[in-house]
Amino acid sequence: MNTLFWQENNWNTILGAHEQDRVPHALLLEGPAGLGKTLFAERLAALLLDLGPVKAGSVFAHPDLSRVGVPEGKKQITVGQIRELCTELSMTSHGSGYKVAIIDPADKMNTSAANSLLKTLEEPTPDTVLILIRARLDTLPATIASRCQRLRFAVPSTESALEWLSDHDGTRNWRPLLEMAAGAPLAALEAARQGLDALDERFLDDLTGIATGRLDPIGVAAEWSKLDPTVSIAWLNSQVTALIRAKSRNGSAEREGLQILAKDLPLERVFLYLDSVQEALRRTDGALNLQMLLESLLIPWAYGLRGC
Repeated sequence: MNTLFWQENNWNTILGAHEQDRVPHALLLEGPAGLGKTLFAERLAALLLDLGPVKAGSVFAHPDLSRVGVPEGKKQITVGQIRELCTELSMTSHGSGYKVAIIDPADKMNTSAANSLLKTLEEPTPDTVLILIRARLDTLPATIASRCQRLRFAVPSTESALEWLSDHDGTRNWRPLLEMAAGAPLAALEAARQGLDALDERFLDDLTGIATGRLDPIGVAAEWSKLDPTVSIAWLNSQVTALIRAKSRNGSAEREGLQILAKDLPLERVFLYLDSVQEALRRTDGALNLQMLLESLLIPWAYGLRGC
């Protein structure tokens, strides 16, 4: 399993700790979705369990590897799952080596589950490594996060990400997909796999249509609500960020449609709107009415972002 280039520093950190027999008993892998944190955890588990090379993306089984995730049809990791995990970790390993557990996504543990995990973090059994994965920094109780060594995964530069994506497919225009994926290369690959290239132009046409009075924001929100909310709202985030870049340098936006939107909008109004978009990104977990959330983001474009 090869290291993704944007993970190299983190992998070298862990590899050095392993060579010195100083692997932390708990690791918290954190950063935006689409950066391969789960792949990193898989590769680390293979290293600790002495499995040799493991094919990227493969889901391997091992008696000393435990995995905890959100059960199908549920929204949270339960206290029962964590108690079962802690029992497994307290037992002797099958291979007289490490026992490894991956909790992904750790930010989906409910309060009782997090509290149940805390004792294991406070009193870890020897040669046990817990790997927690989260996509947001404002999740997990501080008591949990503070007992883990944190590895932060950041999006690579746009140009290096585009070069990496072009190595996969040099015939595709990756820039819109990368913007839609908020700069995360693996998320851009998945967007391409799902055929979301056409959504970029559709979203842009819808947004300019609302801003120019050609389209009804309520109707557009109804259509967008049929799609993955993380895609549409992440796209809004990338476009508003592009508007801010263009207006900050007193230049035009990179795309013709954005020039229409940027023309008469005060910069401070765009910044306030960006706050709303980023708050919406943090709330796309199915707990809210998605169409109402999208309406709250699209209606302001009909009024020049006034009231944001």
